[in-house]
Amino acid sequence: MDRQSRTLDVVRELNLYQKSEIKQHTLLKKVCEYFDYIKNQKIDSSDQRFLLYLSCKVGVPHYYDLLLKKFNTDLNHKIDDESIGLDTISSLLYESSLYTDENSKLHQYQKDILDLFETTKQNRYFLSASTSFGKTHLVYEIIKKITYKNIVLIFPSISLLTENLARIKERKIQFRTNYAIHTLSDIKEIELKENNIFIFTPERFLSFLDKSYKISIDFIFVDEIYKIDNGYIIDNEVQENERDVAYRMSLFYGLERYKEADIFLAGPYIEIFNPLDPNYNPSFDLFLQAFGITKLLRNEYEIVKVSKNNIEGLNKKIVIDDIEFNLKGKNTKKAKIQELLNKVLSKKENAIIYCSKLDDVERVAKDFNNQHLKTNDYQSFLTHLKTNFDSKWIVIQALEKGIGIHHGMVPKYIQKEIIDLFNRETSIVNILVSTTTITEGVNTTAKNMIVYRSAKGTKNLLPFDAKNIAGRAGRFMEHYTGRVITLDKRFINVVKEIGQQITHKNYDINAPKKEIDDDITPPEYLDDRSKRRLQEIEQLRKARDIPEHILKQFKVISKGDKIKVYDQIKLLSTTSHNDIKNLISCLNYCSQMSLKKEGFQVILNIIISIVENEKLKYLIETKSKKNPSYSILFYSLNNYLLSGFNGIYKYNLENETKLATENAEEKNKEIDEKAKERLVNTAMRKTSRLIYNIFKYQLVKYLGVFNLMYKFYISQHEKLEFEEVSGIDILLTKLEYNAFSDKAKIASDYGVPQNIVNFYDAKTEDEGIKIKNNLDPYEKIIFEKISTLID
Repeated sequence: MDRQSRTLDVVRELNLYQKSEIKQHTLLKKVCEYFDYIKNQKIDSSDQRFLLYLSCKVGVPHYYDLLLKKFNTDLNHKIDDESIGLDTISSLLYESSLYTDENSKLHQYQKDILDLFETTKQNRYFLSASTSFGKTHLVYEIIKKITYKNIVLIFPSISLLTENLARIKERKIQFRTNYAIHTLSDIKEIELKENNIFIFTPERFLSFLDKSYKISIDFIFVDEIYKIDNGYIIDNEVQENERDVAYRMSLFYGLERYKEADIFLAGPYIEIFNPLDPNYNPSFDLFLQAFGITKLLRNEYEIVKVSKNNIEGLNKKIVIDDIEFNLKGKNTKKAKIQELLNKVLSKKENAIIYCSKLDDVERVAKDFNNQHLKTNDYQSFLTHLKTNFDSKWIVIQALEKGIGIHHGMVPKYIQKEIIDLFNRETSIVNILVSTTTITEGVNTTAKNMIVYRSAKGTKNLLPFDAKNIAGRAGRFMEHYTGRVITLDKRFINVVKEIGQQITHKNYDINAPKKEIDDDITPPEYLDDRSKRRLQEIEQLRKARDIPEHILKQFKVISKGDKIKVYDQIKLLSTTSHNDIKNLISCLNYCSQMSLKKEGFQVILNIIISIVENEKLKYLIETKSKKNPSYSILFYSLNNYLLSGFNGIYKYNLENETKLATENAEEKNKEIDEKAKERLVNTAMRKTSRLIYNIFKYQLVKYLGVFNLMYKFYISQHEKLEFEEVSGIDILLTKLEYNAFSDKAKIASDYGVPQNIVNFYDAKTEDEGIKIKNNLDPYEKIIFEKISTLID
């Protein structure tokens, strides 16, 4: 289709919209396509007037801005005075109405929502919208407009938490009010100012609530709200199928405590059924009604238009959005991906390859042939990785080919640097191979999304997951359109399907509930079993004289489990109590943190009765062959405390190598280089899974419950104030943050090499200077960045 035909086509669509024969979101897609075509064409003054009019007509004048700023930089943004007519004046006036200040302009669909927020009423809204809608940007505009005093922003991950912290600290977001920013749940009263923004994960918000700070909250924002419903997404990683509890609890306790607060809940592509639908479940609507929250459904407004294309089984030349791909003779996924990426890179575009499993991520990265690149712009990062990790690690090998790897088993600071490289316009890292971690609110500039398999782990994708993956193609203010190309034809069908509706189990009497749900379920949605359980727990609490505020801490563990732990602590022998005290003493006063095995084993023997995670349970129950009295978990954790990530990695690599050598010897073979690479990657995955999933997520919460009930028992038994009792708090801090001072914790959250965390944790100025002087070139670059945020 030539330029004239395309222009006539978009004018025809515009006329249909003005006659109310098509919806605005339909016109929006057509306008996106037109701008994508026209962006590299020669444009004169009349074209400018038409394009400005067109972008304003669909409510997104940013399309015009993007055209002139990024694609037609030789054009003057200002339209000549003599060329201005009534349509242009109307467009300019309309555009001016979308500015919230001289630096910030909303699109019409954001502005419509912002206008709903008024200072004279309580504002409570739930928004479901496309990934390109700009939900977080809208949140900051709401804060600017209403000028709340105390604000809570809840994000699903530490990486999103710190990304937003950085945006505020770097003044990419500028408020009219001067806010103190807090990201740690332990806040000293002196740090609280007249105006505060608390940026938390759900778990940290719950911890913040435990502290009972005397502060009123005026506004609560919760991102990725679909996580309240564990059935709405596919469970793959261990922590994912438990996040719903923390999300629902943080909502319940936050809304119960701050009854006057304004509320904004948001998420992408969330299905809300009509009450007349035969499959309608009212539970989510009942939750919204209970707290006076109004629904805003904007899923159909794709601010970046995404095309979806299947190439599975194709064996010919095809054209997708003006790019010709030659698939003739390319019958394997490996060959097809090579062709796709070669053409995409030749157009100076970038691409994400979505893979369902870690094995596929590593295979795709290894198979792509993109050798002999000059990696000068990130050589210091590569050198740092090779110094601190095995050069056979696939993450390093991939980076040498201009490929970034992103999944939950890659250390956080490396993930962060890879995303930064991918988003950097001048970088040669233009390919990102990822699991669904890329859909967890990670912001990229990807133009293309290539889907390797329509699955998540071993399960087929649900419509929500598929839409979220597709929505990562194209980024507002970077592209007009995104491109999805799938090597699995099921993906296209799944994206088109209507998914299951979101539910809220605490507002559904028929939904099975665990004890942990009983306290956050309104009485009318409790069945008889739950009601009896509540009464039994209350009787047990009173019989032991445990205060309610004690049992309400560590909310993600049930009260019944806390009482079990308390009862076992009470039954401990004098010897066992002494062993625990020796452990605590060593943690607090030994020059290097390590575990006393006798005391730690006593704790493991107590918590095993409440552990639900099978992997953690296995590590506790399985005893060391050398010393059958102690769990292998003790040796793994102690090794981590003494030697860090690399200590665990070396141990795993030795084990994997030993097993592989024994197998090879049985077959009279030697381990070749490919096998050695596999051993390195297996050992890295096992190490990351143990540290990030088991130690930092699972173990820490069970140890936290032990610590809570132990300190309460000792305070009761020895007639001390609770705060006077020493516990294993320092171990919990180490596991959660791998840091101790507030500055070191923030640095750890942000994602930096451990040496920088150690600098902020240095006990003396001389020790800090020594650490700083020994930073490698990459660490020095990161230190300069992070110090502006922290200091």
